Amino acid sequence: MSQIKAKTIEIYLPTGDPNKVSHARITTEAIRIVFLQKSEIENQRKELERMGCYILVGKDKDGNNSVYIGETESLYTRLVQHKKEKDFWEAAYTIQNLGGTFDKAHLTFLEQLMIDKAKEVDRFVVHNGNGGKSTTIPESKMNECFIYFETIQTLIKSLGFSVFVPEIEKEELEEHPHFYFQNKEKLWNAEGVYVDEKFIVLKGSITRMNPTKHKQDSNEHKFRDKLIDEGIIKEQNGVLVFVRDYAFNSPSTAADIVSLGSNNGWTVWKTKDGKTLGEIYR
Repeated sequence: MSQIKAKTIEIYLPTGDPNKVSHARITTEAIRIVFLQKSEIENQRKELERMGCYILVGKDKDGNNSVYIGETESLYTRLVQHKKEKDFWEAAYTIQNLGGTFDKAHLTFLEQLMIDKAKEVDRFVVHNGNGGKSTTIPESKMNECFIYFETIQTLIKSLGFSVFVPEIEKEELEEHPHFYFQNKEKLWNAEGVYVDEKFIVLKGSITRMNPTKHKQDSNEHKFRDKLIDEGIIKEQNGVLVFVRDYAFNSPSTAADIVSLGSNNGWTVWKTKDGKTLGEIYR
């Protein structure tokens, strides 16, 4: 019989405002995450004069949700430097080891793990250029890093930051039926799944390129253009494609954005054998 791995997470708000500064740690472990706004760096100097990894968060010049991931021997010094040199970020998540057992090898390997995971999940644009520093470390330290990274993911998720959290887990994709929506002329051709009362249009789905005349200023068109601005939909080979999974609040909204029209999502999304979303879930 498997045991539940229960954990207690301690959240400390030094200013009383979770939007300014938050500390998070699992009470039985040494890893701590300190979230802070850029404006709070000097006020939190004492908490930042440690070695560790960090994630800068903001929007780039194209309006994309973006991150930059790094490691340093002094979080305070590096964040002050980035405050002067990098414009896009508004807040940072710093990763520290209160037990003092991080060394340079740990940090470099953890930095690479975080960059790789953020790119794999693909919910934020990762502005790390070459993708971090490659490093070879002993197997024992590598195993420690994997354990640390599991804790980091748990803590960052507990603070509401989704950089390492896929829109939908691969296991869920396999467990749920897939639905399709396309028209005869293939102006759009989309695939999705219904999970936890959200309809997720999957990466690779094609959305209609041009709206009809009476839909040019429609809410559907504006929403679709917003997804383009955010980098969720991009033009590839003359068609507009979802380049990452995207969760809509309803199947009808998902269908409207894909087709730039008005639809009943419960009837237009169908499995390969012709069953509608409504037949399966209502």
